[in-house]
Amino acid sequence: MSAKLLLSYPDILQLLAPHAVVQRTESRQFLAWFLHNYYRLEEGEVDDCICDGPNDKTIDGIYVNEQSNQIDVFQATIAKGKKTLGDTALKEFYGSLSQFRDRKTVDGLQAATKNKELRNLLLDLDIAEKVGKGYHVRGVFITNAARDHNAVAYLKTAPDLVLYDSTELQRAFVAIDKTEPIAGEITFDVSSVPVMEYPIGSSLKMAIAPVSALELVKMQGISNGELFAWNVRQSLRKTKVNDDIAKSIQTQEEHKFFPAFHNGVTVLCKRLNISKDLVTISGYAVVNGCQSLTGLNENKGKLSSDLRILTKFIQTPPDGKLAAKITDHTNNQNGIKHRDLQSNNLIQTRLQTEINGGGEFYYRIKRGEHLEWPTDKVIENDLSARILLAFDKREPWSCHQTYRLFDELHSPIFGRPEVNGNRIVVFYRIYQVMMSKLDLLDNQLFARYRLTHFFLLYLLRQALETDEVGREFCRNPLPFTNTRRNSDRVMKCVDKISQSIVRVLNGEVKRRDADSKNPLDFKRELKSPTPVRAIESTVITHYQVLTDSDAAVTFSKEWQNSRSNKAVA
Repeated sequence: MSAKLLLSYPDILQLLAPHAVVQRTESRQFLAWFLHNYYRLEEGEVDDCICDGPNDKTIDGIYVNEQSNQIDVFQATIAKGKKTLGDTALKEFYGSLSQFRDRKTVDGLQAATKNKELRNLLLDLDIAEKVGKGYHVRGVFITNAARDHNAVAYLKTAPDLVLYDSTELQRAFVAIDKTEPIAGEITFDVSSVPVMEYPIGSSLKMAIAPVSALELVKMQGISNGELFAWNVRQSLRKTKVNDDIAKSIQTQEEHKFFPAFHNGVTVLCKRLNISKDLVTISGYAVVNGCQSLTGLNENKGKLSSDLRILTKFIQTPPDGKLAAKITDHTNNQNGIKHRDLQSNNLIQTRLQTEINGGGEFYYRIKRGEHLEWPTDKVIENDLSARILLAFDKREPWSCHQTYRLFDELHSPIFGRPEVNGNRIVVFYRIYQVMMSKLDLLDNQLFARYRLTHFFLLYLLRQALETDEVGREFCRNPLPFTNTRRNSDRVMKCVDKISQSIVRVLNGEVKRRDADSKNPLDFKRELKSPTPVRAIESTVITHYQVLTDSDAAVTFSKEWQNSRSNKAVA
């Protein structure tokens, strides 16, 4: 989904507003906006990448991509007129990259700069050491101006310089396809019940009242879930809470007690009007009470005038910062998970937009969301987190720690520029291929153990790393999957390599199972990096022996062979 960005000055300041910080220049705000929207970094990481303050040696920020051993050095500039970008600023910035030529020059920069934040950034990221180890250094120049012919010519002579000008920023931007709050107006009759009006500050209003369930179910967007788009999760099926709500609704004598034993509903709205007999709202969304309203809607025929729900109306935009806090703190009926709390995170909503827009899969970012999606076409984001953790980050021993995936591990897993919709889909398809090999394992208890699945992905990644083309695929799968035919070729390559890996692993598991002195305790060993790496070393060494003798395929050979394979669709 494309969106027109207003990049001219001063319109661009509206885009940068969320990143406007005291003592941060407009150019640094521009860089923060860029890192958030194009490198997909979370707020804390964005701040850590930027060098605020003067005397920065033309360096506005630094980001280290450990996945690809790459250091990106940023400069951002905002053109305030109708100027185009020539080659002068590019040459000056590109020349400054000589400060990252080797370890000695980085040490010199670190000692010479008067910008404390730049010095600390160089130290904290170990830039000198990483440059000494051979990390690739790129310059990334960001501007709202358009490049002219001089800039185009110069870029051809500067291979380590990347330009995001107005054209490239517009082309690469991914808009978030998120349902807006319900715009229409709805009125609730509170003439027969007490209403507590509670102003919070000078501009925030709140009202609490027991509202008739017959009127609540008239709110738009209950059936299709649009009403709950700003909640941390959608309706959950088959939970005790749902069952209890349904039973209470179907028991008429309990209706009058609902305000006493029900937690209530929280409605955020852009406009709230409270009169003697009426509460009127518009621009609204429900951020707590999704289960209740769904249950009421599904049991409309059982509702009575006695059934009222304690409803809290808060006048604040559902997409604002205060709304996010209210949403987090009011949800507690079904044991909110970190995954639910991250469902409104820009990273997750952007990935959902990219994947759903592709038409092949649906990406579910919160429990109970769009239950009408075909099961075999849904990629759950908690599964994606494990796949990325095992295959991309190569930490399969952490995949069982579900509480960490969307907490402290969320940023390392998802908050990287290379993690996009294509990467999620490709690695999910690889996961499906690997799961098809489980029957090759004789020890089916081991095969069906959940951590084994991610351990197999880790082994596959290590096998691909032994091959030059395989390593390139792991770093950036897009050139290998840019057409359906190529994508199928990749899966055929992975299928053959996976089969070899699983057969080698099967032999090792059988050997360990037969060893009375050192039997395989997979329920413990797969949760610790040391034994995992020990098994991996054995399996990959054996796999390399097989590839050296042409008894197993490498990614390079199979990829080349499949090029001329007419059987590939």
